[in-house]
Amino acid sequence: MNELDFLWFCVLQHDGEFLGTKELPPRKPTLEYISNLIDTAGEMGFSSLLTATNYHSYHENFTVATAALARSRNAGLLVAVRTGMFDPAMYAKMVSTLANLFPNRVRINIVTGSSLAENAMYGDYSPHEQRYERTHEFMKLLRLFWDSEGVINYEGKHYKYSGSILEPKPPYRVPLYFGGASEAAMRIAAELADVYLLWGEPKAMLEKRIAQMNQLQNEFGRKVSYGLRTHVVVRETESQAIAAAERMISKIDPQVRENFVKSYAKVDSTGQGNQIKILQEALEKGDFFIEPHLWAGVGMARSGVGVAIVGNPQQVADKIQGYVDMGINNFIFSGYPHVDECRRFGELVMPLVKGSGISSDRKLFSVDVAPTI
Repeated sequence: MNELDFLWFCVLQHDGEFLGTKELPPRKPTLEYISNLIDTAGEMGFSSLLTATNYHSYHENFTVATAALARSRNAGLLVAVRTGMFDPAMYAKMVSTLANLFPNRVRINIVTGSSLAENAMYGDYSPHEQRYERTHEFMKLLRLFWDSEGVINYEGKHYKYSGSILEPKPPYRVPLYFGGASEAAMRIAAELADVYLLWGEPKAMLEKRIAQMNQLQNEFGRKVSYGLRTHVVVRETESQAIAAAERMISKIDPQVRENFVKSYAKVDSTGQGNQIKILQEALEKGDFFIEPHLWAGVGMARSGVGVAIVGNPQQVADKIQGYVDMGINNFIFSGYPHVDECRRFGELVMPLVKGSGISSDRKLFSVDVAPTI
């Protein structure tokens, strides 16, 4: 995965232009809508789409992934999984089945957890350290079941198997994506991940994390690709992009916002904690821009990554180039509503990041985005 790879976000709940409204957004996540989003992303040059795993999502993601892959053709799915929700042997079989049914269209994003309150909704009361121990073992077992021939006997701290056999194997190496800002997360990524995912943060924070990961990779004797997960708001002009970003959060319900603030006390994820600090600093600053063209307003009414690249097509392309210069070659973008913003990015930015239609003298970069893995 050394070439640049662009992914979009596959929304599994009601979709719309505005964040943080008390009423549901107008677009229901029907199979038709989700399949159309996947095909639109493929048409626009995205190789795959991330499906989140979230208790509050309207749909459960593995079920949707199976149905949507069968109905769509143009792109694959990066399916997220919380390690405490599935037995790794069973999940290895599920993924192998999906990969055999839809060759080269399945990737997996490993999620350890977010907040104590949300984990409790799944019946998971494991403390932070134990969750990462479990995640480490879960990822090792996925590779063991996918790569080993014959009978598998295994005894670890959290899982034990005797006489296990997994057939058929996946027809290709299923990529494992993994993110996390804690030291435990970075060590797991350096040892076992194919792509280490970062959330949108100020440049200095990203550079520090990448430097730490480079050291860990050397320790494990591996090379991990870097990915960036962030939102994007692009318009023909910078002023139009800023207006669109501000409009997106213009209808946040006060009670919705208050609930988000209350939830901060129950967050034990380092990455989520960083996003909250970034938002709080942006609120003190007043305009939500934490650095040129990086805007933190999404975090006002959305958990997970709360920042967006905002600007005209060339400014967005230049921002992406800056991340490429850091060593990042995988990008997972999103926007509201997702189909509309996917097409807008494809039409306005993708020609620039593919090395054609550059209005400035400096050519950005050239990439041939494959429609599969």
